[in-house]
Amino acid sequence: MGKIERIAQQLSKLPEPLQQEVVDFIEFIQAKYCLDQQSQQDTLLLDLKGGLEGSSTFSGDNVKIQERLRDEWR
Repeated sequence: MGKIERIAQQLSKLPEPLQQEVVDFIEFIQAKYCLDQQSQQDTLLLDLKGGLEGSSTFSGDNVKIQERLRDEWR
């Protein structure tokens, strides 16, 4: 019996809330060690440059942008 089968067998013996804890722990390990394929993609900060150029929220005078954002939280 392989590791995956052993894990599945043991997991099936647990009640649903504990099964969810095991899934949460696996996701934690994936995030901690960057094992998730999505997180392995290298995204450089420069790749995000210009992402808000067409945004109406962030267009215009810098002071006006700050005022709009501030007023939004009032």
